Amino acid sequence: MSKPIFNLVVESPGSAPRHYQLSARSIRIGRDGSNAIVIGEDAVSSRHGELRQRESGYDFIDLGSTNGTRLNGEVLGSEPRELHEGDILLLGLTAKARFIRVIEIRDQVEATAPAQGTVTKKLLRQSPAGPAINPVAAAVAKAARARVKP
Repeated sequence: MSKPIFNLVVESPGSAPRHYQLSARSIRIGRDGSNAIVIGEDAVSSRHGELRQRESGYDFIDLGSTNGTRLNGEVLGSEPRELHEGDILLLGLTAKARFIRVIEIRDQVEATAPAQGTVTKKLLRQSPAGPAINPVAAAVAKAARARVKP
């Protein structure tokens, strides 16, 4: 099974939603340009929060932001919180970030011939003079012919 892919869709008033595909182990979010995800809202702290990758997804940690963070309406403290598909983070007063699992659709793979040497072939033993003869049956047939002759 492949590793799940997650996106964060960030919406700020007056600007189009931005989609971020999450693949880094640690992703900082804030107003400062040094963050991986920059949100240019005054109510968002310069180093607002951080996404940290875990085996099955991501945790969010508020880094002591001035105006705080809410997860689905609940105020977050400084402890990491696991994000689930569809969760909404409110960063500061107006910036929203929705955590989404991406469903990947791939082309169906055509069946290909197996690589050389991976298929076992049945080997048939063939004699160049014709089919193999059972020696016991040959002796019985020879004896029967000998009895028939006068």
